Amino acid sequence: MLEKLYVKKINNIGYECNIDFNTSSDDEIRYFGKSIVENNVIICRNQNLTEERLLHVLETIGVVLKPNQFFMHPDYPGLFRVTNERKEGEKIGIFADKELDWHSNGNGRKSGAEACVALYCIKPGENSVTSFCDTRQAYLDLTNEEKHYYDQIDCTFKFENGTFYDLDKDDKELTMFEGGARAFRDGVTKPLVYEHPYTKEKGLYFTFHYIRDCWNRNLGHKIDKDILITKLKKHIFQEKYMHHHDDWRAGDLIFMDQFHSIHKRNAVEGDRFLYRASFGYENCQ
Repeated sequence: MLEKLYVKKINNIGYECNIDFNTSSDDEIRYFGKSIVENNVIICRNQNLTEERLLHVLETIGVVLKPNQFFMHPDYPGLFRVTNERKEGEKIGIFADKELDWHSNGNGRKSGAEACVALYCIKPGENSVTSFCDTRQAYLDLTNEEKHYYDQIDCTFKFENGTFYDLDKDDKELTMFEGGARAFRDGVTKPLVYEHPYTKEKGLYFTFHYIRDCWNRNLGHKIDKDILITKLKKHIFQEKYMHHHDDWRAGDLIFMDQFHSIHKRNAVEGDRFLYRASFGYENCQ
């Protein structure tokens, strides 16, 4: 069904999809949700969605994360404001205009509530580029010997300021991030090779800025994380595994799986406003 709507393959990581979510049925939306899992990243252009309709689309796919935070839309909880706009001098959103280095979302939590993230563009700003990297295909292209080695490694993931994102000490965004870090004081242990809970496929869970320790779970010895990260970065960050979305427009809606892809954003200029939402695939199984 949706295959007919795929208008352009974006490298090896996903598709650009010609779909109109204003006219899509709930069954079509759920089917679309399955395709996110299968393709990692899907870009849908020329959407014209109200906040109510956007939230309906996301909740049709799965359970939307709704933290009680300052960046949440007051009337549509679940829609995070990603913007450099301020109200009476105060931030109303997160991830304003600074660079965000490679990451996926939900690394510091045990919950799978951020299985997928959607970004819906209201104002694109200037010179905004969001890059995506396919860590599933990067894993599949390893040799059998390399797969066997990495399959045995566990890592501790924990947020620290100044790694993928640099915030001032008095920034209320930092308070939010550090609150999550305090909730899991010792970090969260996850396997480096992560089996996707929906597809059961393997891929590298490579949010390397969060990695604090790593070890071989079968042999019980620690592994030098810096050597591990350097070696994997050389393999993973090849252009054949990437796509760079460098022409953001109002109406762009991008979906990205958080288990087997990572993403980053350059520093942006001008007025920028996006809605971001984190959700699962519970309704698409």
